[in-house]
Amino acid sequence: MQRRRFLAGLALLPVLPLAAHAGKSELNIGIYPGTGKADILTADFRALAGPFATALGAALGLSAHPMLFRSIKSVARSMQGRRLDAYFVPPSVAVAALDNGYSPVVRVRDQASGALVRRKDAAQVATVALTEKESWLDVMARYTLKRQAPEAARVLNFKTQEEVALAMQRGFAEAGSLRAKAADALVASGSFEVWHALPTTPDFTLMASDRMSAADRDKIGAAAVALDAAAIQALQKTIHSRVSGFVVDKEADYKVIKQAIEEAGY
Repeated sequence: MQRRRFLAGLALLPVLPLAAHAGKSELNIGIYPGTGKADILTADFRALAGPFATALGAALGLSAHPMLFRSIKSVARSMQGRRLDAYFVPPSVAVAALDNGYSPVVRVRDQASGALVRRKDAAQVATVALTEKESWLDVMARYTLKRQAPEAARVLNFKTQEEVALAMQRGFAEAGSLRAKAADALVASGSFEVWHALPTTPDFTLMASDRMSAADRDKIGAAAVALDAAAIQALQKTIHSRVSGFVVDKEADYKVIKQAIEEAGY
């Protein structure tokens, strides 16, 4: 009899994670806002990301808990352990989510875009300034340099776009990788020009665990698309790239980003 009960218990083990998920009372959402916003105060983050998380949780009848991650490495480790129900992350981090049992539900409406910008007075580009390793600007710039300017062999990584721009302004690098808004601002100063455009890709994406049912993923996707302007504006203050709204995109194409990450050796 004991052996029979033991075997019956073993048979139930594979379904326990799903049953536990179904009985959850809270939706746990990890958010990595990018290096430009990674130093946001925790209290400010919770207040500003709260309406976004609350709307997603309410769609499932759950309370919501947004969790702030301050580096790519920390959020990637969390994904490897499949610790949270969903993640709202930049495109290069979304690739890691795909490899760890998460699927895209919605993405921000605006695509990720940027450019390699160079000094007009530079006879040649020997050094390029990039943001943190494994960031979208880092991997897409390396991908572009390999194809458009392989002679620019030296790369310097900085934490933020502001530091990249400063490195160029002070002559530590002849070129740098910037998001479209920051690139336009630097070009407008008159001393810089667009060198090479970076490939356009999906931007920040909400990735949901594959343990979540398709119906529940649809519900949180619909809740994100239906967010009111106040919630979107609050979320924007925690994210370094543009958030004007969300669109459902379950087939978001990260092939180019994944290739860029692999070529970079990350």
